[in-house]
Amino acid sequence: MSVRALFAVAGLIAPLWAQRGGTDEFVQLEPVLQAALHKASAFVVTVETFGGTRRVTGKEGPMDGLAPPKPRPKPKPKPKDPDDDDDDGEGKKKPKIPLVAGGFQQAQGKTTGVILSSDGWIVISRFALNLDPTTVLITVPDRGTFHAVRAGEDTSRGIALVKIEADDLPVPEFVHPNDVRVGQWAFALGRTFAQREPTVHLGIVSAKRRLFGRALQIDAYTSPANYGGAVIDIHGRVLGIAVPLSPSGRNAGVEWYDSGIGFATTIADIPHLIARMQEGQILQRGWLGVQLSTSHLGPGAKITGTPKDGAAAKAGLRKGDIILKVDGVDVLNGPHFQMLVSSRLGGDTCTLFVKKKRKDEPVEIGPIALKNAPWSEQQRGAEEVPASFSLPKGDGGR
Repeated sequence: MSVRALFAVAGLIAPLWAQRGGTDEFVQLEPVLQAALHKASAFVVTVETFGGTRRVTGKEGPMDGLAPPKPRPKPKPKPKDPDDDDDDGEGKKKPKIPLVAGGFQQAQGKTTGVILSSDGWIVISRFALNLDPTTVLITVPDRGTFHAVRAGEDTSRGIALVKIEADDLPVPEFVHPNDVRVGQWAFALGRTFAQREPTVHLGIVSAKRRLFGRALQIDAYTSPANYGGAVIDIHGRVLGIAVPLSPSGRNAGVEWYDSGIGFATTIADIPHLIARMQEGQILQRGWLGVQLSTSHLGPGAKITGTPKDGAAAKAGLRKGDIILKVDGVDVLNGPHFQMLVSSRLGGDTCTLFVKKKRKDEPVEIGPIALKNAPWSEQQRGAEEVPASFSLPKGDGGR
């Protein structure tokens, strides 16, 4: 436990300590924390990635220069190629191609994952796969190390799935976000620097429904060392998977990894999305394709532009239209509309109730199939987001 976490505990328990005049509270708390950690240590695994390269672009930041992820079909066994032989036919060994070539970087290192099912599905941080590693290894406590096959990802939540050939793995209990309370204990666990037991950082749940309803906010310290690790409650149940937040607030992202706050992508509320990722699908934030007026304060969201490649333009939305409802929900203003749309994924549909320019009666438009948000927009930082796309910092309250 970090020094900062100890001070946090002391600050919370100090009033009780003063009232009772003793250290009973600390003594009683310690075995509870240790029991939760012991329970969780069985399903928190170590993730290692090797190989994989990306071209160095000269830009800063771990997300720069990366292409959007592509769907990963279920792997099929490949027949052995007779030409894939170490012998060149003249009794000489073929030269080995180095893992690191000039102008490229190698992806490797340890991070954390969580067992999702007893038959070998593991949820990890998708940032462990940023450099497209050729090898992913999963070490399960007391079971050894397994080669993992990559499956699908959810770029908006910052998680990915891999599969290992194993049975009877210990499976955690995942808590539905509706049952989580602001102010309850939250412990972020990591395996990067620990083998026998996970590292632990202590905090509380600070807010719910962040990342447009995808994550909890916690004040337990999170960093690349425990991304992909479990965030558990005092009973050892999983509240979510530790991920970082992007400055734009739209996707999970690594730019603010040391900001002093952490985020936990919830799992219990997305079984249908887990099934899609198991099939190899890459899930991305939905994109309608509208630019909104910042001077129109509501009700509704006023459109100032519709990119021609967006779903909105193809559905007949134009500059000057005011969106009044999304699937029957009244739109309060532009940021509220962005929250309603950004909570969806590409491929989802929505029906809009729109006040068309120069028409008296609102019309219903839809259902409209949302596209995947353009990758360039998903990579954007807060300082690069146009004003017409700006969002309130407190997006989790609605």
